[in-house]
Amino acid sequence: MRITVSWKGGAYLDPKGKEGLAQLFGAQLVQGGSTALEAAKLEDRLEAMAATLTSSTGDTTGALSLQVLDMDFDAGLALLMQSLEGPAFAQDRLDLAKRQARQALSRRNDAVTGIASYQFNFLLFGEDHFASADMTAASLDGITREDLLAFHARLLHPSNLVVAVSGAFDRKAMLDKLNKTLGALKAGKAAQVSPKVPAPSFQRTPGIYFTAKDAPQAMVNWALPGLRRSDPDWHAAYVMNQVLGGPGFTSRLMKTIRSNEGLTYGVYSGMGAGPYWRGDIVGRMQNKNRSVAYALRLALAEMQKLKDAPPTEEELRVIKDGIIESFPSQWPSRQAIAGRFAEENLQGWSEDWWADFREKIQAVTPADVQRMAKKYLDLDKLVILAVGRESEVLPGDPDHPGAFKDVAKLPFVQLPLRDPLTLKPLK
Repeated sequence: MRITVSWKGGAYLDPKGKEGLAQLFGAQLVQGGSTALEAAKLEDRLEAMAATLTSSTGDTTGALSLQVLDMDFDAGLALLMQSLEGPAFAQDRLDLAKRQARQALSRRNDAVTGIASYQFNFLLFGEDHFASADMTAASLDGITREDLLAFHARLLHPSNLVVAVSGAFDRKAMLDKLNKTLGALKAGKAAQVSPKVPAPSFQRTPGIYFTAKDAPQAMVNWALPGLRRSDPDWHAAYVMNQVLGGPGFTSRLMKTIRSNEGLTYGVYSGMGAGPYWRGDIVGRMQNKNRSVAYALRLALAEMQKLKDAPPTEEELRVIKDGIIESFPSQWPSRQAIAGRFAEENLQGWSEDWWADFREKIQAVTPADVQRMAKKYLDLDKLVILAVGRESEVLPGDPDHPGAFKDVAKLPFVQLPLRDPLTLKPLK
């Protein structure tokens, strides 16, 4: 049996100068023990029941989740309530977590994937939005046990919580248990309803960006302005993206860049659902350094082809059949269904949004796909980032001439690495 208590509230609530507070809070909610049971004894109790109790907090939401045998549900629920109501945030556990976090920060520039992640967020959201406001050494040092306790008092109360339960149980009996436990929670004086997640105000600058990192392979990311899942265009745009770069080997990007040219193990594009602001159409691939420019030219050419001509009926049929046939895999278990709808509730989506998903996908025509490509694949709005070995990425592949800076008619900008502990640009 599984029960998950989720909440609205995450990194977007971090006070300036204490970036990383929500992340530490989410982990220490369980790892730091409770006022009723110290951390080591809590772990022993869970192990004896073959149960797991985990917690985490992300950018906008968090969750405390218990998985336990049916016969131990009541005992497990009591442990969950102790962590939810009275976390201890034991100082020794917090100190250990902060040392481990600092070590992770020091390795921030070790891999092109990590560098690309933080650089891309700055390009998309600017310096002052929570989506790019990662933890630094200074913000980590500034986070105290008292901060975690205050965050808990503010966040974990009935108005911010959503509960999902899955397993074999009598519905009425379960509701009675939940009403006597979670339903009896009271908001304290410090409790606040989590505010609306703030949209970024940053104005992006389309361009081709590069950060030098001596590594055997380069990481490439790109983004275009997309749409929200509530937009009438969503289903047609979703199909368009699947034709372009969806998962598997049927997409055009995979066929051209991997299967035909052998330039990467995988290349993908995806659409952000945009629960709080407009999503993005984003793509990524990892290549040999000298292949970056050529692979990007191939990717942009595939985008242009979708704008110039609609897909064939057969190509579209294969893509739509794949989407529809894989739809049940999104709902593989009661646990997955309960979790999905809890997440949807937190994000404010309509409960019946998925009811006609397959019908709307099936209704998409080749002309719809071309129309979406013309509307959303505006190459003048591209933000492209590559991180890799400068001596190979910038000149490009001698067998396929063309410099990296010339893959599109956009400004070229070299971005310095950032200090891993401060995130300030290195000179």
